[in-house]
Amino acid sequence: MPGSVTFEQAAAVPVAAVTALQGLRDKGQVQPGQQVLINGAAGGVGTCAVQIARSLGAEVTGVCSTRNAGLVRSIGADRVIDYTREDFTENREAYDVLFDLAGNRPLAACRRVPKPQGTYIAAGGPGSRWILGLAARPAQMLALSGFVSQKLVIYLARPD
Repeated sequence: MPGSVTFEQAAAVPVAAVTALQGLRDKGQVQPGQQVLINGAAGGVGTCAVQIARSLGAEVTGVCSTRNAGLVRSIGADRVIDYTREDFTENREAYDVLFDLAGNRPLAACRRVPKPQGTYIAAGGPGSRWILGLAARPAQMLALSGFVSQKLVIYLARPD
């Protein structure tokens, strides 16, 4: 453990890694050659997700700020989208898996990102003071899941 890292910070690393691993491998079923977009690629789970997706053989695009673009590239992202300059939901590129750790774009916009048979995994999002705010995205996904060809996954890690 580096001297600049606290025990509390070090203890969080396995949780972030397990969240990324289970999300990509188990829920996203990422395979070699697939295209994966990670929204929130510079955070704790996101940095693990970039590396895990690469190790699974995926082509990885990370979404982060200008300040973190170098970091995300250095850990293995093939491409970086700077969210301060470009909205990843509007660039018309399609991915096999969208691993959404930020939850900062509307569900309708996020559904434009995965391919027709692709997977959208919602594994995080901005905090809300209202219970209904926290439940809105999962409720929308549950309501839509039977009517769309994409796989919509609401995901929480199981640290077992």
